[in-house]
Amino acid sequence: MPEVLLFTKPDCQKCEYVKERLPAGLKVNVIDTSTAEGLAEAAYYELLNKHTPILVVDDELFEGSINIMNKLKSLAGQ
Repeated sequence: MPEVLLFTKPDCQKCEYVKERLPAGLKVNVIDTSTAEGLAEAAYYELLNKHTPILVVDDELFEGSINIMNKLKSLAGQ
């Protein structure tokens, strides 16, 4: 199973949209970019100047809630 990271921030409607619709049974690590740890992780993936939500699957980036949802559904076999 690939490593799946979802970068989000508080008060982000698109982030909430994606988090509320995560496919059951799919392990997704949700990373809050408003924390020091989340910010460090975002810096590692060079995401600091990008808008959340951002999905990283084995170092491949997906931006935009529709693209993210499509990828998550694909990973979950839906």
